Amino acid sequence: MQTLQISDQTANHLHDLAQQEHITSAELLERLVEKYRKEQAKQRELREFFAPFQKDMTGFKFDREDANAR
Repeated sequence: MQTLQISDQTANHLHDLAQQEHITSAELLERLVEKYRKEQAKQRELREFFAPFQKDMTGFKFDREDANAR
């Protein structure tokens, strides 16, 4: 087990939230870390999925007249 240094205010918030959930502070931290990891994995999957659809638009300039002509 590691020691984690956090501010008193953060420690109080952690303790209060853990009490509301009827779990220990360590369990709450584990849940938060696991949720964060899942969210990061989902974001990574979405970036990988949409990567082939992203186009380089650096040289693009919108021309209203050309668009209206179409």
